[in-house]
Amino acid sequence: MRRLLTHFALGLIVVITVVAVSCGGGSGKGGKSTEGDDATEAAPPASEAETGEISSEEIVPRYEGTAIFIVAEGFYGGAQSGTGIVLDDQGHILTNNHVIDGAGSITIRDPRDGREIPARIVGRSPCDDLAVIQARDPTPFNLATLGTVADISVGSPVYVVGYPGTPSESFAQTRLSLTGGLVSKLNAQFEYYGLQNMIQTDASVNHGNSGGPLVDKWGRVVGVVTLAFLGAGLENVAYATTIDEAELVYEQLLLGDDIDWLGVNVVPNDPQFEIDYGVPYIPDSVVIIGVDTNSPLFEQGWVAGDILLAAEGQLLTMPGDLCAVIRSHRPGDEILLEGYGQFTDPDTGETYYDAYSTTVKLPR
Repeated sequence: MRRLLTHFALGLIVVITVVAVSCGGGSGKGGKSTEGDDATEAAPPASEAETGEISSEEIVPRYEGTAIFIVAEGFYGGAQSGTGIVLDDQGHILTNNHVIDGAGSITIRDPRDGREIPARIVGRSPCDDLAVIQARDPTPFNLATLGTVADISVGSPVYVVGYPGTPSESFAQTRLSLTGGLVSKLNAQFEYYGLQNMIQTDASVNHGNSGGPLVDKWGRVVGVVTLAFLGAGLENVAYATTIDEAELVYEQLLLGDDIDWLGVNVVPNDPQFEIDYGVPYIPDSVVIIGVDTNSPLFEQGWVAGDILLAAEGQLLTMPGDLCAVIRSHRPGDEILLEGYGQFTDPDTGETYYDAYSTTVKLPR
């Protein structure tokens, strides 16, 4: 008999958040920072009129009402926060999938007047770590001006705009902030999550910046801030999805469909999981830490705490491995998943692990 272990999922997510490189929710050290005051409509600055470039001091006022503060409340309690980018007059906002993943409700805040506006999920692409949400009331927002990755190069100045901090900190006194840095690499790969063609920068990125704009010296969005290495003694290393690729995903998600979605979150298996949660340590495997209700995996009986060994015969050692298999198939294709599932002994009530495999169909 299978059983759902909700408490395991919640406990393990707390552990993973401490070491994760995605930058939603929590707090961290910042670099150079400029906070925005109450927004006003700014006239085009003289510097822009003369050279096309704008100063860092001019970026924050320009992005008030465009870079939006997001708080996602979980189904089972807890909250995480991030930033989003307004892309049309219908209130559609681009952000990271990990900002809204597992949300029971989503609220956005306009720092200019303090209004809290409910939002809904339009579509998600977990393997791209992108999502589109829509504000119930889109009237107060300003649209972002988009650039292209072709206009920046290694050494170009860029700025991270967003709302660093935890949900409890930021909702009480939301302020848009900015940190500056340089592009350190283009076409960067991040194999752990299967992310490719990223912009790498040394601009300081903190918890809560996820999903926010990476802006060039002309004040145009060239990327979506996605992840960073955070921790004592670590140099600033952050990654952003190019706006060129994000726009392509955004257009697909506007149709209301999810992309490359099985409804599961996985992390590499770790010996500590066996000590803390009784999950058997198997090298070169991943552990499910969450399954969306009504997702393909949920319908096939996979639950939090189960172990995945392979998909279509390909070993799974990190989230990016699963994404690679999903991307190699078309919607409607079936994928064989193999691993170990949790079962309950009907006589003793004890939980044990046994081999488990199912075929799941990719949503159309």
